[in-house]
Amino acid sequence: MLDPVHAIVAPSLQSIVTAFQSGRLRDAERLARDYLAVQPANEDGLLLLSMCLMQGGRHVEAASVCRELTRLAPQSAVYWSNLGTALREAGELRDAEEAYRRALALDPTFFGTLINLGYLLLDRAKYSEAKEVLEAAVALDPASPEARIYAAQACIALDRRELAAELIAPWRSWTRMSEELTVDLGSLMIAAGTADEGARIFENLLRKNPNNLRATANLVNLYERTNRIDEAQALLKKLPPPESIDGGKLQFDVIGAHATFALREKNPAHARGLLEKLIAALHTSPGSRDTPWRAVDLYFSVAKTHDKEGNVDAAMACLAEAHVRRLTLARQVVPHLFEPGVSPLHMATRRLNADSHAAWKDYSAPSVLESPIFIVGFPRSGTTMLEQMLDAHPDLQSMDERGFLSSLVNHMSRFDCVYPDDLDKLSAEQCDKLRHMYWTAASKVATRQQGQRLVDKNPLNMLRVALIKRLFPNSPIIMTLRHPCDVLLSNHMQYFTSNSFAVLRSSLERLAQGYVNAMESWIYHAHLLKPNVLHSRYEDLLDDFPGNIRRIGDFLGLEDVVPMARFDQHARSKGFISTASYAQVVEPLNKKAMGRWRPYRKYFEPVLPILQPIMRHWGYHE
Repeated sequence: MLDPVHAIVAPSLQSIVTAFQSGRLRDAERLARDYLAVQPANEDGLLLLSMCLMQGGRHVEAASVCRELTRLAPQSAVYWSNLGTALREAGELRDAEEAYRRALALDPTFFGTLINLGYLLLDRAKYSEAKEVLEAAVALDPASPEARIYAAQACIALDRRELAAELIAPWRSWTRMSEELTVDLGSLMIAAGTADEGARIFENLLRKNPNNLRATANLVNLYERTNRIDEAQALLKKLPPPESIDGGKLQFDVIGAHATFALREKNPAHARGLLEKLIAALHTSPGSRDTPWRAVDLYFSVAKTHDKEGNVDAAMACLAEAHVRRLTLARQVVPHLFEPGVSPLHMATRRLNADSHAAWKDYSAPSVLESPIFIVGFPRSGTTMLEQMLDAHPDLQSMDERGFLSSLVNHMSRFDCVYPDDLDKLSAEQCDKLRHMYWTAASKVATRQQGQRLVDKNPLNMLRVALIKRLFPNSPIIMTLRHPCDVLLSNHMQYFTSNSFAVLRSSLERLAQGYVNAMESWIYHAHLLKPNVLHSRYEDLLDDFPGNIRRIGDFLGLEDVVPMARFDQHARSKGFISTASYAQVVEPLNKKAMGRWRPYRKYFEPVLPILQPIMRHWGYHE
């Protein structure tokens, strides 16, 4: 927003203010222009005219007036900040950023400009810079919900969910937020892994204002995501037709809700029509040339509509466009991953030296029943289905996918230890501390009843098996396997928020090499460490479900495996499932996903030689 005029002296200026405040924008603009005809360099008159133009949505004209004010008073941080806002609304994002930075150079404590610049940097996907600017705003006003919410959004984009959670921790005390900011908070809660809180925020907002369409659309998507289909459909009927909305966040939310249900109800053609309309609107919106990633997730969704209709070439063409745009975004966040020879899955290229392993000292460790059950495997290999099977058992409790082991790897640096080379240097006390950190973090997201065992499903913990073996040497580990080509196709078609994983799966060739690196890492470490592991093949599970759940139950020491067979019913009642397979795991067991890659075979021909050694190792054939 433009900064208000705090003091108006001349009576003629007061008449402009009165007209503006009463909503008579045309009269206010006419009076301002009449006033400036006599005093063309009067700053108050120019400021009022710019406010009229901004309020009327004439942002290009407003920017011209604001630029004249910066020429007249180049040392005014207020004028530079106002110019930044006008340019941002006009879609001139680069010039807007420069104007905001000029304002902050004149007044580094200008809170409103810090917020505006941070928001602009978020829009431009300059997340590291946005985080720095918005944390400065939080430091100036720690109680500001706006500063904390935007800073948390930057943290989410940088894969810093724990820091985002810290920033929004005081949210219950924020009682005077705008409805727009409240919707942003609800969406942020879901992204931060607290979907139940997000639902409550949207529901409370709708109790206060049943006509808030953005909250309605977001709740439709959340209810669909948590498989509360009847409630979602009832809310969907309250939304206006997509064609009746022009531009803005509301159009994105409403069309997204309609498209989600069109896909859910197996009407891909209708979903594609809605999504393509939204893509076209984003491409013609202000600032679109500087924000090509805005439509990234939409392109992935359109590709899925083509896939459902069996249009392989159209699906792959759409995916190619999606990945190009996603890489444009990732390049700004993780530029080092684009340097020659750098692997997005760098952990997969690191090996624990056998001599280092031999130097491990024997420390006391938790028993099998006192240890977590780890589910690992390359993403999209059936880990979520297996997690839901185990979570359905009353003796087990899973948690939404978390990076707790990754945090422990990072924490090792505080002990002057590097993973995995220096695991032998960890003392018994340090191992105890790392285990304590793990259980403390897990207790915040998984409330276990007396005697329940924790299930930790995180696919890429397959690359941290050495840490598991050091801290929880008795832990059962289930390694999921699935035909590598089905795994690759599923990964290639998904939109992932992780930037490193977005780089990895941007092409089938890069993804195939990353898959092979990860599998070779697992095979090497499994041979060296001899963990307590069970390999579970997705295809075998589908071919003989009763026999394989009995096999899994025996491995985990579970007498009654009947509850595991009802995993789909359990998943429907569970609520939010963060992974992309949330809609599949609530369906009864079926083989629809087996051999899904075969219609795409011509696209896989170049990568089959890369995959062959691993396919042979696990017994898979073309």
